[in-house]
Amino acid sequence: MERNQLLTSAGDRPFQVDNSASDGFIPDAATARNLQEFYFETCVVTYRIFHRQTVEGWMEMFLKDRQLGKPIAQSIGNSRTAILLTIMAIATLRLAKVHGEMSTEEESLVLQRSDDLFCAGMRLTETEMGFPRLESAQARLIQVLYLLQTARMNKGWYTFGNAFHITLSLGMHRRRDQKRDFPFTSKRQNYITSECYKRTFWVAYIIDKYLSVVFGRPRLYQDGDIDQNFPDNINDEDMTPQGPSISEDSADCYIYALIFHAKIARIIGKVSREVYSVSDLSNQDRLAAAHQSSRELHEWHASLPPHLGTVKPSTLVPSFRRQAIALQLAYSHALIHTNRPFLLTEGGSENVIECISATKASLELVNRMAGDSTLLHSFWWTHYVIFCALAVVYVWEIQRTTRPTNEIDNHSVGKMFDLAEKCHGHLKRASTGLSQNKRYSIILDELRSEAQRCRTGNPPHPHQGGRPNGENNASSDTSFPFLQVSDMFGSASVQEEIMPNILDSFLFSDWQTLDSSAIFPFPDPNSVSPIYFPAVP
Repeated sequence: MERNQLLTSAGDRPFQVDNSASDGFIPDAATARNLQEFYFETCVVTYRIFHRQTVEGWMEMFLKDRQLGKPIAQSIGNSRTAILLTIMAIATLRLAKVHGEMSTEEESLVLQRSDDLFCAGMRLTETEMGFPRLESAQARLIQVLYLLQTARMNKGWYTFGNAFHITLSLGMHRRRDQKRDFPFTSKRQNYITSECYKRTFWVAYIIDKYLSVVFGRPRLYQDGDIDQNFPDNINDEDMTPQGPSISEDSADCYIYALIFHAKIARIIGKVSREVYSVSDLSNQDRLAAAHQSSRELHEWHASLPPHLGTVKPSTLVPSFRRQAIALQLAYSHALIHTNRPFLLTEGGSENVIECISATKASLELVNRMAGDSTLLHSFWWTHYVIFCALAVVYVWEIQRTTRPTNEIDNHSVGKMFDLAEKCHGHLKRASTGLSQNKRYSIILDELRSEAQRCRTGNPPHPHQGGRPNGENNASSDTSFPFLQVSDMFGSASVQEEIMPNILDSFLFSDWQTLDSSAIFPFPDPNSVSPIYFPAVP
């Protein structure tokens, strides 16, 4: 199938669009308003790109044009109309998911409705004329979020690249002199527009850092080029074109979560740059970088406002509960990302304990989230975090057998392994129709099988081999001969020399390769990174 898809969407699930329909897929006015409300009340967690009242004004103009039989983008333009269509697409998809599990046929029908709306919006942005505007960046960012929520990872990656270039062309990464309004002295921005510039940029920044770890690729935004301020802590209803309508920061402001998500994303980017560096760094240099990043993460967590940090999420209203859980999950993942390379090294016991503790916390959180459909489907990166946590559990179990350690007692590890079994089941149930999750499950099944074999007293045979030059200190020599391509995918046609055992002689950078292993479906003998896997039927 992938060979017949465009390069920018190869390996992704095809769009289920009804080409026979004109614009009959656009919902009636009442449904459109309900979807818009559901989007702002439930779908938005930390990615607060828009000013709600402004978007509601666009919707009324859009619906009036529909009522008068005018072209849908006549009054508000292509990018704003695309935003509305994508908002309705996301809300349509999420509304169906929160109502419970769907059959394959039901899921297909829902996806067709949301895809129709999304693709109509894509056609509008692809034909947008003139210079880019704020809404040009916003439209493409919300399209990226729809693509990621439907696990169309490759299309999402390329669409984000377009959004990235638009944000740079608009100068969103640079702070603006509000007193002189420099460099745009001829036209002063209103307050709402200025804040939306900052919100949009920092949401793009967060997405960039997470796409980087999911794909195992470099980050697009470079911190040295950025001096943009964080947005003000102010809710949409308290904003006017002239400025805030209240004099002090609101204690229950929704923007806190966006700001703190951006701050932890910055630390994650630093970890990827320093701990996972492809440079010839010693294990001690990487260890020092990990210790510094762990301290920064603890400081970040300690600085959270009470409703996002210390207050029990179950006592919060739904919108703040989702934000608190999102940041808890981000925190646990960041600690895993920072410390997991040291699972396979000599020394670094403090990092091992930190990693295992964060893994346990993330699995406990996911297990609680599984009982609430509004939470489990709230974040596009939840399944990736589950994958990371489960990979740590299984690799650690194998490591304990091949090289016994005393950092964690057997009882605690056993309880965590049982918890991992539950979360593995959650991931499998969430894999319906999502090829990315299926690949995650296949890779984890192999790790799990070997871990179970180790638990029953049949450890693998250690492989004595060398390491590439430059990373000889990065990790001790450990082999995992179970992760063979023919076993994982049931095909002997793929040559092992093309896709070597990714856990054999595991290096720091190989964790990133493992992260990206669910994304690309084709083996390419000319590629050096990432390692490619065949497609899942």
